[in-house]
Amino acid sequence: MSEAPVLEVFASIQGEGAFVGQPQVFVRLAGCPLRCAWCDTPHSWVIDPLRPARIAVAGGERSEPALADPERVAAWVEEADPGGARPVSVTGGEPLVHPDFLEVLVGLLAPRRVHLETAGAHPEALARLVGPLAHVSLDVKLPADLAPPVPVGEVGAPQDASEWRAVRRAALELVADADACAKLPVAAGRTVADFEPLLRDLVAHAPRLRVVLQPITPGRGERAPDRALLLALVERAEAVGLTTRLVPQVHPLLGVD
Repeated sequence: MSEAPVLEVFASIQGEGAFVGQPQVFVRLAGCPLRCAWCDTPHSWVIDPLRPARIAVAGGERSEPALADPERVAAWVEEADPGGARPVSVTGGEPLVHPDFLEVLVGLLAPRRVHLETAGAHPEALARLVGPLAHVSLDVKLPADLAPPVPVGEVGAPQDASEWRAVRRAALELVADADACAKLPVAAGRTVADFEPLLRDLVAHAPRLRVVLQPITPGRGERAPDRALLLALVERAEAVGLTTRLVPQVHPLLGVD
């Protein structure tokens, strides 16, 4: 049975994307080849089998071995939301570096809805999962926001703008007719012109996809984008026919995980 490195399992409020504000159970996996400049979970990049998983349940928190099989993780989800119907958001890190684990976990969690948060850098893995998943929150990122990737085991990531363009288009086509949203992180210092290739790909490959523009939350040396950029980007996305919402990350505002 496939195992994956688990960082934490906990119940909280979804802080971003199409289901912002919804109570959910979160399963955070470790391991990510990307190095986004504004990442708010850099501790999730590296797989450390000696780092224990944090399991937050009604009776309090405890530590468990990080490497866990899907049956154990499904049991932790049940502990976090006993007998409940909260959707489960699988996040990271980059969950798609663990596709075998995810395929089994999604089946075990039925009939709960399982949502995936992904950067979309691994369309082959996404193709295996998009059918059974209830929702995909697909980050559509500017290549300029990404440092050179660091492989996780044998799993790498796109190396340049051309490779990112190819995987972005493939991922968008996979979720074009699914329950999904495209989340565009917007950092300070960018221009509307920077986002034109992303908007063009959305129109060409997934024109009905919900688009969530997400301003970067200040921190770790990053500044929030200015109001003029955000409003201009909303106008441009609407002008090309995309259904667009501008939504900040609300979990830092609420003070929740």
